[in-house]
Parts: sequence; C-alpha cells; structure tokens
Amino acid sequence: MYWCINCDNLVSSNFDYDKLICKRCDSSNIINIPDDIKMTVGELMTLREISMDNNFLESMIHLKEKDPIEYQLKLSQFKTQIQQQETSRAQAVNTVKCPRCGSANITAGQRGFSLLTGFVGSGRTVNRCAGCGHKWKP
Repeated sequence: MYWCINCDNLVSSNFDYDKLICKRCDSSNIINIPDDIKMTVGELMTLREISMDNNFLESMIHLKEKDPIEYQLKLSQFKTQIQQQETSRAQAVNTVKCPRCGSANITAGQRGFSLLTGFVGSGRTVNRCAGCGHKWKP
C-alpha cells in the first residue's frame, strides 16, 4: 500500500507506479506502507502531524514491527504533544488583542469623565491597551 502524505490518500490504485506520483494531487511525497504492518489511518495521521519527513514515517513503521511497546509509548507522547499544540492554538485565537498594535495586555473598564461630553457615556465599558493606550468598544 502507498500513502500520499499531501492528500492522505491510502488507496494504492490512485498512484502512477512508474513515477510514484499521486494521481489525485500530483504529489511525489509518497511512502510505501507494507501490507503486513497493520497501521491505522489514525496512527498515520498522528505521525504526519509530527513530521512530514518520509524517513521519520518509515522509521516509525519499522519501530512498530520491531518494538511495538516502544512504538505505542512514542505514539502516545506524540498525541499528547499534538493536544498541547491544539490547546495553545485555541487559546491564542481566543485572546483579545489590541487592533492597533496587537498587544495582548488589555484591560477593561469604565469609559470615565470627558471634558467634551462630561459624564455622558461614562458608564460604558471600553477596552484599553496597556501597550499603546488605544481604547475601543468590546
């Protein structure tokens, strides 16, 4: 069985065997997975998220053959690493940032008194950037 790393194609009939190019995405980033390995698609996807290097994937396939316990330990470490990366990405997306300078050092508070408007609108909440002092509505 062959696996195209670019489009996650595991169907060996979609390959040009003479050139080893995926017919679905025209990629040459293909590895050969022996049929007797019994590696799941989930395992392959986990390994792909860790590294796109063909040598790494082939090494992990050989490790599964030779030492399945060590392979499972490494795979669980990789899954933990991937979960931590996804968590940090989700936190970065949900972080409020200043639209002017991009700083994440933001405070929220009351608008306050103004010489122009007096107390009109002073109860409204505004975000303030501690980096550049920019104020905006939340």
